[in-house]
Amino acid sequence: MANRAIWIGKDHQLSLREITEVYEPLADEVLVEVEYSGINPADIVHSPFGFNDYPAGYDFAGKVVKSGANRQEVFKPGDRVLGFGAPEQNKAPQYGAHQRFHCARHFIHHVPPSMPMADAACLMVVTHTASDALFNQLEVPLPRDNQGICSGSEENRFPILIWGGASAVGSAAVQLAKMAGCYPILTTASKKNHDALRALGATECFDYHDEDIVDQIQRVLQHHNAKPLNHVLDAVVSHKKPSSTSICEQLAGGGARLTAPVPVAGDATRTWKQTFACRNVVVTFELPSGEIIRKEPVPEWQHNIDWATRWAIEHYGSGYRMSNVTVVKGGHEGMKAMVVSAEGGASMQKFVIQHPI
Repeated sequence: MANRAIWIGKDHQLSLREITEVYEPLADEVLVEVEYSGINPADIVHSPFGFNDYPAGYDFAGKVVKSGANRQEVFKPGDRVLGFGAPEQNKAPQYGAHQRFHCARHFIHHVPPSMPMADAACLMVVTHTASDALFNQLEVPLPRDNQGICSGSEENRFPILIWGGASAVGSAAVQLAKMAGCYPILTTASKKNHDALRALGATECFDYHDEDIVDQIQRVLQHHNAKPLNHVLDAVVSHKKPSSTSICEQLAGGGARLTAPVPVAGDATRTWKQTFACRNVVVTFELPSGEIIRKEPVPEWQHNIDWATRWAIEHYGSGYRMSNVTVVKGGHEGMKAMVVSAEGGASMQKFVIQHPI
């Protein structure tokens, strides 16, 4: 069958391309016919770091066509699956997600009956990123008993600030913080998104436009008789003055852990840890300056991410969900949505592309 892909070029531009190669899964891979692929800002934003010249996209959901020899017992033809492929330079074309056929190798799960396929297609990257932020970089203890079952945790009853709760990573982090037992869960967003964030688990919401937002948050912390604010995630990083980086630093306690999925503002005065979506493979970034950054695998961190992701999948619709999933049809509309996402225009919304395009 024809395979059409959204291609990210070396010039960082998007185009549609016909793929003539017929993909064959390796022993540890699963060939998937993609029904929907999820759009993330990184689809375009990663391109200047060497992630280009192949089919774009990381997130996908679809049906198994064929499994490699080592996956045949778990993934059968026709199974509904979701997953994502790790970032990689010089990636072979079968590993991009925005195409009709995709070889899954890094992360793949069965889709439960409670989860629509469009929702499944945009779950993995943001859930992995939010899980890494909370349970690895901020060191929020996973609330599980000796059998690995989510049990809630009084140990985790401390405040957490999630700046940018209406972002995809932010809304995922709000739900995971609730699961973990954090309290109060404080988040920022435009006022129009406050009710939706409270429904996801936020205790208090603040409008980041307010000039007195620092005073507001400090008063709320006192009202809740909260412990010091030692867990801070900036899910968006605004460089406007004052930057979200500087505001978060004002609010954070002296021993706080701070993390963000993108580089923080230049006025940072404290140590920030970088959040990332996968910790099981080597990922190399080439900066425009020529500097090489190499992220090494951290198996225990990936274990925490996997545990939280399994929880999210198993509790989809009851304790976890994606917000306002919007399906776009056709390659040209898909490329437009990718640009909107990369430019930060998807607030409380996730775009997915329906295939074939």
